[in-house]
Amino acid sequence: MKKIFLILVPLMLNASPWVFRVSGESSLLKYGGTLRRRSAYASVAMKADLIKLTDSLFLMVGGKEAVWMGRDKGPIQLDPQQADYLLQGGIIKYITHERYFGIILDHPCYHQIDTLVVRALYWNKIKVIYGNYRTERPLQYRKLRYHIEAGSFLRHRDVPWLTKGLDFQFDIYSRAEYAFLRIGEIKIYTESQLYTGISMNYNFHPSLEINLGFSVAGEEGEGRFFVGIRPVDRKTFREAEGAPYIGIKILY
Repeated sequence: MKKIFLILVPLMLNASPWVFRVSGESSLLKYGGTLRRRSAYASVAMKADLIKLTDSLFLMVGGKEAVWMGRDKGPIQLDPQQADYLLQGGIIKYITHERYFGIILDHPCYHQIDTLVVRALYWNKIKVIYGNYRTERPLQYRKLRYHIEAGSFLRHRDVPWLTKGLDFQFDIYSRAEYAFLRIGEIKIYTESQLYTGISMNYNFHPSLEINLGFSVAGEEGEGRFFVGIRPVDRKTFREAEGAPYIGIKILY
């Protein structure tokens, strides 16, 4: 820790390494089906390459906030019931302009809103990431874009607060998207996300999410409109198996 401090402090005192290359996204989903806690979902996420360590190596930070809305009594369809937060930081290495490799520390936490908390749920996780579209470039026609993560949950018998409420020791996440049709400025695309948590007893807890929609790129960002579903969702937290949804996402 002392060595890291001695490296970072001189960088922070020098103005030239600061980059602040920021990208983010905001999304809103409306669920169908009968799941009481799954009426809608809203999220805002941001990531930034903060400090240039070398020409291709950067210190990054990121964060996300999400709210799950459920169905209350009567006609109320957007009752905030659950809130999720994520803080992260790490090192990103750009192999090319698009391809990257990174080591990230994640700290997500999950909360109930205006109700009894039945279990604390948060963790700290070190993950390795690799992909080919970290930058904010819009979806490209007939180009497969992907992002892969492999994580290890931090645990120690003398530090019980490192991970709470979840018995996972590893997890794997992948996301892929592909624009297979173009009509003028509109791109028709499909996106899939696959997550698998691996418990301390080596039980697997998978989740699969599939989207189909269209994308429109603007001068400063990209808008997406889509329909989707999680045909499988057994990860034991924030599940929404079988509930279809429509959504909008703005990337910037």
